[in-house]
Amino acid sequence: MKLQILLSTYNGEKYICTQLDSIVTQDIEEKELLIRDDGSNDRTVPIIKTYMELYPWIILYEGKNIGVQRSFFDLLNHADLKADYFAFADQDDEWFPEKMKRAIEKLKLFVEEKPALYCSDKVIVDEKLNPINLTVPCIVHKITFANALVQNICTGCTVVFNREMLFLLQQYVPEEAVMHDWWSYLLASAFGNVYYDSNAYIHYRQHGENVTGAQTTRIKLLKYRIGELKKPRGALYKQARELSVHYKLPNDKQEIIDKFLSAENSFIARIRLLQDKRFYRQKKGDDLVFRLIVLLGKL
Repeated sequence: MKLQILLSTYNGEKYICTQLDSIVTQDIEEKELLIRDDGSNDRTVPIIKTYMELYPWIILYEGKNIGVQRSFFDLLNHADLKADYFAFADQDDEWFPEKMKRAIEKLKLFVEEKPALYCSDKVIVDEKLNPINLTVPCIVHKITFANALVQNICTGCTVVFNREMLFLLQQYVPEEAVMHDWWSYLLASAFGNVYYDSNAYIHYRQHGENVTGAQTTRIKLLKYRIGELKKPRGALYKQARELSVHYKLPNDKQEIIDKFLSAENSFIARIRLLQDKRFYRQKKGDDLVFRLIVLLGKL
């Protein structure tokens, strides 16, 4: 059983050693770390090369700066097809030693011939890895394709998936995906299985340079939801339409996505969408915001 970890780096000299050390200590016998550097101009690459001298299973290739999302899609297309499992990794977190082993144990519950994706909760920490006292509960209810269309529950740095899922991701590189982890969640919920682990095996570091981050208090979450109402919309419709165009969905999933897309330009269709109990977000507050932006035509 071989695991390949896919890590995208960019100017990560401040935290990269912590992440690399935690990957080295993963309780997996056969592992490989494939790193794509996205055009760093600090000491990130030299630091990685010192680890490569110690650990021959660490592989680095350098690329132009194309952004975190496109960098991860490029990593997917460079992944080793002989590996059994794959994982996304960010440059600034810290993994618990059992993180990969626990994820693979859960993925083995599913048949190998079908795409399967694992994701989990995380321990939110500050720059110095001190836990942040969260006041926002993380609750995940039933995982469905309709939910995946309107909300991403998969934080990329917790995602692990099997080879069939890799094949699915390699079929097409999207232009309109909101993020690589959301696109992965959509595909897995459409064609395979998703396992959400309420346990956490990662220190998810929050700092000023985060590309994305967690809403760590109710006040921050409220500000985030208000900001959602102010944003120009359309991204979720674009992502869903691209999925529908480039993948042949099962009939039941196609019916769901057709209903979702019909709401883009029709107020009546929006009302029908909101009456359909299959479409929801996990938290009550998020679900309320979702319903408001659907009604306002800003999804």
